[in-house]
Amino acid sequence: MVRNIAPFVGRSIPLLGIIIIAADVSEITYHTIRDYNMIARGADKLW
Repeated sequence: MVRNIAPFVGRSIPLLGIIIIAADVSEITYHTIRDYNMIARGADKLW
């Protein structure tokens, strides 16, 4: 059980922010590469 809720929330929110940013960056990267590969031809595709 958490004795003081304020320090707990203050310490956990930055971690949640980092997780959300990492998820956003990976989703943006995936969609960017997917869209590029739909446009690119042959050997120009990334994978």
